[in-house]
Amino acid sequence: MPLDKELDFKFKTRVILWKIEETEDELLKSLTLPLIEKEKLKKRKSLKHRLGFLGSRAAMISVGIDLDKVLFNDNGAPYLTDHRYCSISHTDGYGAVVVSDNKIGVDVEIYKDQITRIASKFVHPAEVFVNKSENYLKMLTRLWTVKESVYKAFGVPGIHFSKAIQVDPFQLQDQQGTARLVHLKTEYFFTLYFRTITNGELCIAIHTI
Repeated sequence: MPLDKELDFKFKTRVILWKIEETEDELLKSLTLPLIEKEKLKKRKSLKHRLGFLGSRAAMISVGIDLDKVLFNDNGAPYLTDHRYCSISHTDGYGAVVVSDNKIGVDVEIYKDQITRIASKFVHPAEVFVNKSENYLKMLTRLWTVKESVYKAFGVPGIHFSKAIQVDPFQLQDQQGTARLVHLKTEYFFTLYFRTITNGELCIAIHTI
């Protein structure tokens, strides 16, 4: 768990980034999965996806979440029975979880060249600062984590990443940023927290009023 801290803002938030170094058997032995979670695990056919699933659940337990008290809405987004907000993400080698008193989303992604092929699907026309960057792949990966985390924090399906979500300019050394989402002619604003990990990016988006 290379990242485990309270973020510094008025809504109490905790984030865990779990570096998955355990084997599948080691993770299974360390977890007591509810029946519904066991059924979800069975649907993950590849080892990579099973490890990501188990790593994210290990992170949830580490942050103090009782897996029996985690529910999922029709869109697959998690929520807690104690009225706190929760978001999870996993990618190759990492699982991430955030818990907060406010609407929140998290995404973690490792750097992959493939992301450049889908840039047009999520880059807003005003986000030209990413295209001009010398660190295009890293900036593009961070931008993707922003779009994903904002989408999760907003919690409404069908949001178009490249049209509805606009991210204000940032640089890789920045640890905070802002974004806005337009839905049904109303603007919603989000505070962003960035972390560069060993081979990728993590972003947390918090819905601010």
